[in-house]
Amino acid sequence: MTPVHALPDALVALLSLAAADTLLRDADALAETLADTGWAPEVESGRFSAEEWDVVSSAWPPSLSVFRDGELCDVRRDALAIAAILNAEPERWVFDTEGPDWSGWNAEDPRWDDEQIDWLEWRGRGAVVQLFTAPEAQIGSDPLPPHLHLAIERDDSPPEGLPRDDARDRRVATEGSIVERWFLVGENDLPDHLLAVLGADPDQRVSAAAASELRMRAGGFDDPTG
Repeated sequence: MTPVHALPDALVALLSLAAADTLLRDADALAETLADTGWAPEVESGRFSAEEWDVVSSAWPPSLSVFRDGELCDVRRDALAIAAILNAEPERWVFDTEGPDWSGWNAEDPRWDDEQIDWLEWRGRGAVVQLFTAPEAQIGSDPLPPHLHLAIERDDSPPEGLPRDDARDRRVATEGSIVERWFLVGENDLPDHLLAVLGADPDQRVSAAAASELRMRAGGFDDPTG
């Protein structure tokens, strides 16, 4: 039986390629690297999955977030395994945290419940990797299960993100690569007329992502016609 703390090969491979000039070079490199390391693209723009792990990614600037939820001890073991991989390469990654360094704890350490857990951060090769884990919480009327969040982005990305670029969006919608058009579908506040253009895209991956986005705008994932 595989130990619960063993990480998916797709995640381990992804961590080994987390750099500005590989994984985070541009939209096509981001999607290609994710696919090559074992992540399967979903219908929704920017989304990939491997086993019980999910990726939400964006192309402008290239970045991604890996999510995993489950039993609290399992989630903590996975987070500790990720931290161990990164800490094993001090020549590559510079470590930092504003809170307690929980990377050296174990999953049953009582300090998880006593301390104010904060993000752990590693910087190297033009990339920033941040790792966070949290127990079950109540968000409005919905319980949020225990989870971890692993974020990978370029270290030259502005903290507030890139400003809207309408000219770029128009160009990508008509002239961009298939991957760029697929990513464009999921851009925040993409105008309806550009989403309609992408909905009529000749590539099925792009048009299917646009159709999914339109359903979410109309009624969310619970839309009975989805």
